[in-house]
Amino acid sequence: MKQNLTPLYVVVLVGLAAYLAWMIAVALRVESVLVAGPRISQDPWTWVTIVDLYLGFFVFSAYVIAREGRVLRALPWLVALMGLGNLASAAYLVWALHRGGYRLGALLQPAV
Repeated sequence: MKQNLTPLYVVVLVGLAAYLAWMIAVALRVESVLVAGPRISQDPWTWVTIVDLYLGFFVFSAYVIAREGRVLRALPWLVALMGLGNLASAAYLVWALHRGGYRLGALLQPAV
């Protein structure tokens, strides 16, 4: 039996990505990352979070490269991932699901 993801799942994913974008915009209006950086860099949990974030970037980047089949084809997504974080991850998943007819198995198949 093929599993299809409902449009509701995609709407929730897009909604959460939009919420994250809104949270980033609010945080940037309150305080610049450049101003907050020296203060928050003293907290060990900041470094745990950064290592976790970049480990996730590395793993998801490997997935995108493997799925796309060529680094050049994956490069725009990798640049977006480094700049936008999980917003780009969510966008890639929605894009891949859309291209695969919203079949969950499409995420495990090479891109065409």
